[in-house]
Amino acid sequence: MEPIDHPVSRYATGVVEGDIVTGDLVRLACERHLMDLETGADRGLYFDCQAASRIIRWGGMLQHTTGEMAGKPLHLEPWQEFRHGSVFGWKRSETGLRRFQSTYHQVGKKNGKTTDTAVPMLFTQLFDGEAAPQGYCAATTKNQAGLLFKEMKRMIKRSPLLKEFMDVSRTSIETPQTDGLIACLSRDGDSSDGINPSFLARDEMHRWTDRELADTIVESMIARAQPIDWVITTAGQDRTSLCGELRDYGESVLRGSVEDDAFFGFIAEPPADCDPADPQFWVMGNPNLGVSKKIDAMQSTLKKALAISGRMPNFKRFHLNLWTESAEAWIAQDVWDKGLAVAPFDHRMLYGRKAWVGLDLSNKIDTTAIVVAVPVDGLIYLIAYTFLPEGPKGFIRRAQSEKREYVGWRDQGWLEIHKGGTIDEDELAKRLEWIRGKFDLQEVAYDPWGMKYLAEKLDKRRFPMVEHRQGYASMSNPMKRFEEKVMQNKIRHGGNPVLTWQVGNVHRDEDAAENVKPNKRKSTGRIDAAVAAIMALGRAEHGEEKRKARDIEVV
Repeated sequence: MEPIDHPVSRYATGVVEGDIVTGDLVRLACERHLMDLETGADRGLYFDCQAASRIIRWGGMLQHTTGEMAGKPLHLEPWQEFRHGSVFGWKRSETGLRRFQSTYHQVGKKNGKTTDTAVPMLFTQLFDGEAAPQGYCAATTKNQAGLLFKEMKRMIKRSPLLKEFMDVSRTSIETPQTDGLIACLSRDGDSSDGINPSFLARDEMHRWTDRELADTIVESMIARAQPIDWVITTAGQDRTSLCGELRDYGESVLRGSVEDDAFFGFIAEPPADCDPADPQFWVMGNPNLGVSKKIDAMQSTLKKALAISGRMPNFKRFHLNLWTESAEAWIAQDVWDKGLAVAPFDHRMLYGRKAWVGLDLSNKIDTTAIVVAVPVDGLIYLIAYTFLPEGPKGFIRRAQSEKREYVGWRDQGWLEIHKGGTIDEDELAKRLEWIRGKFDLQEVAYDPWGMKYLAEKLDKRRFPMVEHRQGYASMSNPMKRFEEKVMQNKIRHGGNPVLTWQVGNVHRDEDAAENVKPNKRKSTGRIDAAVAAIMALGRAEHGEEKRKARDIEVV
């Protein structure tokens, strides 16, 4: 087979000629391949079609292990054939060894990165001709490193061929015929001392912050003749990070500003200023769109991101594979306004009903909020009471210097002003007593930080107090529930302008495990009422679920 007729070259030609839609950097990677076919010999490079075909055929001998494709042969898509075939097919004329030793693969979430990476790692254990090959699944945590490791164990168990040559245990995969080993490596787990990797899979590189670990394990490959550092990731948030540096280096190589014949880069990104709602850009960050990544899932996720603006950065990052570094509003104003439901509701229609309260006393010199959540026929009614001390120079002076709307909100009854420079906890207790008198009060959720004396006072008055801290563990599920209710237009907030203002201030934080919480430090203004509303709604939802479970048991 001539190099130009190979699947690797066919994909590259299809991209360059516009028959296959990709972003600019993937097009540059394809142009580089085609150009090297013409000029690479001048630099001592050649493309070994048989070697490239061998890794592609190997992929077809493995099986999917999870989801609807479980048990079916692993068919490499053209974009995967291009990457694997390029890394294993390009050689150096002088030695016949592989050209590429450092590789960077950046594609969107759910594009089969884990399964894809198992292909070369298992291949190099058996067919690389390396003495005692060592493969490591490396990540920042043992759990993340274990994802690829477990995938390979499942592949081996499902394959009669692999089971014949590989032995699987809890912590390792051994290949007796080659004295090979595959294991996990992480900062919070196994030590990187004494390792000698021939294949290193660095998973989700955008989460890596430990330069020492990265440098140590990469430098440990130096004794190998043709090692592969296989970095696989989705886009991150910080271009100054380790991953951001690699991504930018990859772009420099692809654009030709840096010459590095040992580096392979595949960076699947749409233009940074693209319209995220335009489907033509989706495949640029998701080469497996319509295969492992479903189009309807993209549409559903986009719908949520358009409504809950705080989700848009993660939609761009996870699902368009774009680096994001700027914060956006949490919930779009027009979506929130739907909760007004024509006109403000009359609180009196809710009196006597079961109610859950969220209390946020985060700063006694600024706003404090009490929010009542009342579930009715699938809707959640929110009644927000927000309090502000008048300040050392008086309320009017404070309003003039901070927010002029304070005066109107006070006069309209949306904002309660306390005398002096700090929140009056006795006045808060009075408001809670009033709420208890009007509603069937189930719980008062509060963050114990800064609430010691008020919590003790309310506890003595036999209020049903429930601790509700404001970290990821406590806030993630309630905040996601809040977002879902907003999306479904099942929150009624009566047009409370103070609550609306503070919901608009919220900065939504998300950790690596996709837990979420409001971040007060990064938010653009006070968010106490929004936080109290999330807490109240979360407890109300929890209470309703318990009630429904009891009803089912009775039936």
